[in-house]
Amino acid sequence: MASPHPTWPELVEFERTVRARPHESGVQPSWPERLRARLFAARYDRQVDAGVTPIPGTALAVHYARLTAPQERAELSRTLRAAMSDAETGWRGLTPRVPVQAQAIRRAIGIVEDVAGRLAEPFPVRARGVARLRILLADGRGPLYRSGSGSLSAAMRGVLAAL
Repeated sequence: MASPHPTWPELVEFERTVRARPHESGVQPSWPERLRARLFAARYDRQVDAGVTPIPGTALAVHYARLTAPQERAELSRTLRAAMSDAETGWRGLTPRVPVQAQAIRRAIGIVEDVAGRLAEPFPVRARGVARLRILLADGRGPLYRSGSGSLSAAMRGVLAAL
């Protein structure tokens, strides 16, 4: 999988694009709020998935905007495609990526491709679906990485429905 941690140039570029984009509410988030959005992204993913409404200018609002940004969507699509590739070719021991459950991905290949394709489309997506996917990708005990820990097909159908 691709690293969930962006490099400094990626952070700088993202901050530049977020600042250039006017917020719907007109409230510009402060730099501490933008930093909190990065540091506690997993917490905010769970809040977005739970349906918490972001208040303009807060870290949750910054995170919410990032979830639907084209850069985030492209990165998640690449991550899913890398997981599919790993399932096809097998795990190579000298890679920083965590080995995926190849059988689970092969069984769910159609729905995984649908999610990756939906993220790559230019049409808008809902932040809740992206947050759900990020939670699934980050859960090392989940169905993507461990057998017997749930159904990857069901989890990916849930992601697709939420997108």
